[in-house]
Amino acid sequence: MNEALLTMGMPVYNEDKYIGQAIEYLLAQTFKDFILIISDNASTDKTQQICEYYAKKDKRIIYIRHKENKGSLFNYRYVLEQAKTPYFVWSFGHDKWHPCFVEKLLPALIERKVVLSYSESGYIGRDGAPGKILRDDYTTINIDKQVARYLYILRNYKMPNIFQGIWLTEALKNCDLNIKSPLADIIIVEQAAFEGKFKQHKEVLFWMRIVRGEESYNETVRRQLAAARGKPAKSISMFSIKMAHMIYVAESIKIIFRKRYSLGMFTKMWLIMNIIYFKIFYRYTMFTSRVILKKLLVNRIFSKLNDFWHKGLYKN
Repeated sequence: MNEALLTMGMPVYNEDKYIGQAIEYLLAQTFKDFILIISDNASTDKTQQICEYYAKKDKRIIYIRHKENKGSLFNYRYVLEQAKTPYFVWSFGHDKWHPCFVEKLLPALIERKVVLSYSESGYIGRDGAPGKILRDDYTTINIDKQVARYLYILRNYKMPNIFQGIWLTEALKNCDLNIKSPLADIIIVEQAAFEGKFKQHKEVLFWMRIVRGEESYNETVRRQLAAARGKPAKSISMFSIKMAHMIYVAESIKIIFRKRYSLGMFTKMWLIMNIIYFKIFYRYTMFTSRVILKKLLVNRIFSKLNDFWHKGLYKN
């Protein structure tokens, strides 16, 4: 494990329909100096047999099966904890990667001193048909202040086309991954903004597979909570669903109180105000309120109020 340059961590649970394809995409990478660690959360389908077949076929694959389902958040952490290489990528058992995914993203980490290198990405359907392309750019290589990087991500992060890029392993391990919210990927990205800079590669090199049909908001949260806890969806109460977003906000606030970031009291208060605004009012309650305010206030006043939050006190 110490000889490779990159670890691919694949947390899985009941992925027998697509995991063979996913592993083949990773083995087809033009960059060969990697280890693939598959952590199986006690799958009940044929995932184990498929993974064991590939582990025997390629010595770079390490397959680990847990005796019980400990939840998706445990599995996220576990594959990272096993990584001893300088670079790391989370790889899931139903997605698709361009053969040059690693080859084209890794140089940015080595040459530009970023902590995350990721590409434009897209969706594919269950049958592999191409879907929407995600080009949202969260590059922060020109933002030197860590608080300014954090605020940039907090205010702009919308799409999950960044999380499954290639990470500096040390930076990820510096993040607190003991997260109670099912939206752990967002919390990790926000912490990583304090650790260093992000860089996007302007080419689609990764596709996320849509493996479920349309869901309501409550159905999505219930499924995420169930996966995070390793429990059936029917065991998740409506109270837990309603509390999920507040826990997510609390996890965000917890970041700025980490001793590692040594933030002053004024800065902490300013960041808390931004978190509350963008994660409660701006994106949820304020969706309606902003429409009303825009009608009641003179456009110039409304624009200045909105710009205050988006530009803030910490400019690059």
